[in-house]
Amino acid sequence: MFDRIALRTAFWGTLALLSALTILVSAGVLTLPSFIAAAPYLSALSLLVAVTGWRLLHRELLRRMQHETALEPRMRRLHDAMQASMDGMFLLRTVRDSGGEIRDFEITEANTRGAAMLYRHPTQVAGLRLRRDLEDLGRALFPQYLDAVTYRTAVTEESRAHKRHVNASWVRHQATPTTDGLAVTLQDISRQKREELRLRKASLTDDLTGLLNRRGFMALAEQQLRLARRHAKDAVVLYVDMNAFKELNDTCGHAVGDRALVEVARLLRRTVRDCDVVARLGGDEFTVLALDADGHGARAMQQRIEDQLASLNARRLLPASIGLTIGYTRVRSTDPANIGELLARADQLLYARKRRRAHAAVAGTTKPARAPRRTPRTIPTVPIPAEVAAVAMAAARSLPSPVAVAASAPTSATLAVGALPPAMPMERGVTSPA
Repeated sequence: MFDRIALRTAFWGTLALLSALTILVSAGVLTLPSFIAAAPYLSALSLLVAVTGWRLLHRELLRRMQHETALEPRMRRLHDAMQASMDGMFLLRTVRDSGGEIRDFEITEANTRGAAMLYRHPTQVAGLRLRRDLEDLGRALFPQYLDAVTYRTAVTEESRAHKRHVNASWVRHQATPTTDGLAVTLQDISRQKREELRLRKASLTDDLTGLLNRRGFMALAEQQLRLARRHAKDAVVLYVDMNAFKELNDTCGHAVGDRALVEVARLLRRTVRDCDVVARLGGDEFTVLALDADGHGARAMQQRIEDQLASLNARRLLPASIGLTIGYTRVRSTDPANIGELLARADQLLYARKRRRAHAAVAGTTKPARAPRRTPRTIPTVPIPAEVAAVAMAAARSLPSPVAVAASAPTSATLAVGALPPAMPMERGVTSPA
């Protein structure tokens, strides 16, 4: 505490006042007896205060020198770490006008990586100002930096960078307020973003055909449907299935099956419009979302696909011909169904068409059996033993209405089958002789 007193103005002001009084009394300017008698004491007090102040000042200065000496290695390490960083690091100070308002930010220090990101040498970066020297980049960053310094909040963002301003495609940008400026860090995340885009594309794209997979189609088609409904446009969902794909794999091998899938994907991509969404849902199933289309457009698209398929089979690129079955459903702008429900509709229509084709194929290749020529129906006569005839006659007489018997014989009888009464329980299991 006493060391800090030696740095105060009041301490040295008191010393100066005592010295001035001593000089005035010694020179005879002040002739008051009391001051003249106190002159030796004032001189001694001034000398004591001066010696004490010098000693205290010496101790404070020595302490500060020791502190700076101890701080110098730390500052050197921080500087070395800043220069060795793989991220661009900058220290900025505020540039204010006479009214204290911030007009610009000036770069006071930058590491080698930061200077390289700005296409400059480290010696060329110090002294640059954002708005004055860094053109569009500085003008875009100045409002953010101004808010950061004013409200003492950090800026953190990931943004795409222009290669004309920064030597990176994507940067992670962070600015932290300091005493009267900012500490800015720029990290090149171009490789990370490219990897993210690759993984995203892999999660939404079928590796074999290059088309969208089910996840990618669901996401993109749902968005396109919302856009079509907002503009009151109709759409068409086509469901395409390869015929006998399992037999093709079992007969010719999976390599041929993969080639067939690739050729069908190319055919669909080549046939539909660029604005249509084409995807492979899985296995041998494909789908197409055609925007701004109606039933007539769907039939025309189906015909084009069939024509292209005939041309593909005619070129004999595969050891076996490929067949496709297509089902489609029209989506009006007022239809609230989601993409999953629309795919289910198109799938039902596809399998209904498959069943019709199967029935037509069976009817076209199998000849119907000719119906036999009709002949007059004759009632055969069966010889009945006498005992059976007697039982039958007795049963007939017991009925409410009598039954006429055509003829009877003592040993044998012949009865028409149509004239026999219903079999009685006792007659079950009785067979006529050959």
